[in-house]
Amino acid sequence: MKKLMITLGAVAAAAVTFTAQAEETPAKTETAKPEAAETEELKEDETPLFEVALQLDVKSAYVSHNRIFSDTPVAQYDLWMQMNLPEYFGWVAVDVWANQELNKRHSSHRGDHNNGGKQFGGIGEFDYEIVYGNSIGPVNLTASHLWYTYPRRGWGSQKFWTVGAEYDNEFVVPSIKFFWEYAHDNKPDEAFMIDFALSKGFELTENLSLKLTSKTTLYTSEYAKYISTGENGPTLTDTVFGGWDNGVALSYALTDNISLGANLNYLYKIDHRVRHAEGWDSYSVDRSDSRNGILYGGVSVSLAF
Repeated sequence: MKKLMITLGAVAAAAVTFTAQAEETPAKTETAKPEAAETEELKEDETPLFEVALQLDVKSAYVSHNRIFSDTPVAQYDLWMQMNLPEYFGWVAVDVWANQELNKRHSSHRGDHNNGGKQFGGIGEFDYEIVYGNSIGPVNLTASHLWYTYPRRGWGSQKFWTVGAEYDNEFVVPSIKFFWEYAHDNKPDEAFMIDFALSKGFELTENLSLKLTSKTTLYTSEYAKYISTGENGPTLTDTVFGGWDNGVALSYALTDNISLGANLNYLYKIDHRVRHAEGWDSYSVDRSDSRNGILYGGVSVSLAF
């Protein structure tokens, strides 16, 4: 009898052990599935090694750094190629940009009054920039070398070193970019300008977004002196703000790779000295219409890979 009790106890213990193991096995299987799913999500979120973006803008005017370079329609082409470095090392990029005069009535640069901007099909400017970027928390930092060129025109070329910073947050995003012009074919003196900007973005729908911007540019006295030099010498000798440019832009994502955009801006020349300075805007600009500022806008299409 005693042996029977021992035998039954051993069988019962084995049954309990088997049951416990059977209950644990599904639990481990269920835990493994979410881990695999999380791994797949991480793979999808990995930053690609290379990114390429193409953009075409058609605008009613060419405005840059709060100066008017053309008050007639232009097409602007932009090719951005970026390589993302390992984590914490940021990224590097090359940017190639061009401006084309669609109305060949004028050239957009001084020293080219007779040819109507017709060389290269109206393309009067090519810009090249090599950029390095990185982030420290919410602060995005950039440093670059920028080269403005004006093929077959009398304005020569310009070369800059730049540094910039942007504070990314959910309210209003401020940014600043410092330009040191260290070489200019027609200007012996070094000069500086600083871009200041505020922006705010809104997601209206899943595919439609809106962005508000406000920006200005500060020109040092040497830069202002050069820009405003006319037949009677410079009309500006002090540090000035070029203008105050406010805009609204809409962007609609057709697909993950294609976006359409539209924008409308108004540039107001906040300094009366700038409004009356000879040569501040391009010589092709009709100053009777744009002495105080200019309303301009355009449409765009972007491809990103």
